[in-house]
Amino acid sequence: MVAPSKLWLDATCYELGHTWNPSCWKAQLDLAKAAYPYSLKLYSVFYVVSYLVKVGGNPKKIKWTKYFRDVAQSFSSLGTNALLLISTFCVFRHLLGGFNIYFAFLCGIPSCFAAISIERKSRRGVLALYVSNLAAEVLYNMAVTRGYITPVKYGDVLIFSLTTSIALYLLRVGDILQPDAQSTLRSIFGSSELPGENPATTDSTTVFEKIFQFLPREVKHLLTMLSERVKELPRHHLCKHEGSCIHYVSEGFLSKFSLGYAIQTALNLFRTMPRITRRPSAVARSLVDRENVYLGLFMGGLVGAFRVIMCLLRWFRNQDSPVHIAIAGFLAGLSNFTYRSTTIVLFFASRVIENLVYFGQKRGYLPTIPGGDRILYTLSTSTILHAAVFEPHQIRPAYWQFLLRVTGNYFSQLNRKLVDVLGTNASNLYPNFWPEYDLRYASPQMQSEELYRWWIDSIYI
Repeated sequence: MVAPSKLWLDATCYELGHTWNPSCWKAQLDLAKAAYPYSLKLYSVFYVVSYLVKVGGNPKKIKWTKYFRDVAQSFSSLGTNALLLISTFCVFRHLLGGFNIYFAFLCGIPSCFAAISIERKSRRGVLALYVSNLAAEVLYNMAVTRGYITPVKYGDVLIFSLTTSIALYLLRVGDILQPDAQSTLRSIFGSSELPGENPATTDSTTVFEKIFQFLPREVKHLLTMLSERVKELPRHHLCKHEGSCIHYVSEGFLSKFSLGYAIQTALNLFRTMPRITRRPSAVARSLVDRENVYLGLFMGGLVGAFRVIMCLLRWFRNQDSPVHIAIAGFLAGLSNFTYRSTTIVLFFASRVIENLVYFGQKRGYLPTIPGGDRILYTLSTSTILHAAVFEPHQIRPAYWQFLLRVTGNYFSQLNRKLVDVLGTNASNLYPNFWPEYDLRYASPQMQSEELYRWWIDSIYI
């Protein structure tokens, strides 16, 4: 019998990869049958929602020709990525006669590059940024597991605070951030501290107006009176916001708390939709889930703390300064304690870095790399695919489930027991899985392995 440490190196692509079907081209066909329909369904819904948001919910305003073209381009990209991955996997094995530790990463390069080249140009940068966040998270998890990095307690909160401080300071001191980043920050924190065009469109009073529509008349009257009283309280002469400082702070906290609560509630309701018919009580639990409060406290605390610190600094120092916004941004970022999310932290940090790189390229400080978004996407996705083979437990669970849906659950049927000898705990998610091989198509070493496993099972069963 071949030593376990050598078995995976000499395994066939059937024995390690497409264990559900011994034929390479039939296995590729199986994967295509799963990947393309799922991709079509996914992007059909995605673009319908996106287009409805853009046109204010009126289907008649949607340009359906462009819609179908966009769907066709995006679903072809995702389906092709899955299909070419298994194709290059088989080609790699047949050309080299075996596998090595880098085969998953190398197989991902041509398939991912082809896929992102098919995708719409306007989406390449967004996708590249998204998968680079995922890849960074995977590499970080790998480094922690291997002991290369010792996690700093609340390090994610510290990173979020620093990036919030940097982003707000850059927006205050000059035209450094890209327009979409500027408008996003103004819509979150308000326009009075972050000067720019159309400040009224980012004011949080519109949120209250929408909430007030669903309140009883007596409650609306009472809140209006209270709001007017609070507005009349003192305001520092350097403050540019309307009303008193207390009104400014409380308005920011309450509006963003309501928004955060509503967002998390909507997400919870979306997750419970498949179970509503069987468990109607799941709807009520989604409405009062504690996660709703945590996200509300995070968003409300972020804006409320930022505003109160800005006002306090003006009151105590009797001056206004860009340094104030950096201090307020850092301290406000500590609200991340209430809703710790690596996804949010990595996304925000990567967006700040992306804006700094873009500014450096625009000023000529950094070189512009042709096809940089495609290169970033290819390397990042190939890194994730490498982890999907050798360490799937290091991948964010939601993204791992996405990979399984795209591949029709075939990704879970790799024989990761063979690569457990590398010490990466590859079979962590599927510790009891061993394929039912058709020994007519198995190599002699795998046949001897199967006989050995059968002999062991017959002794202990």
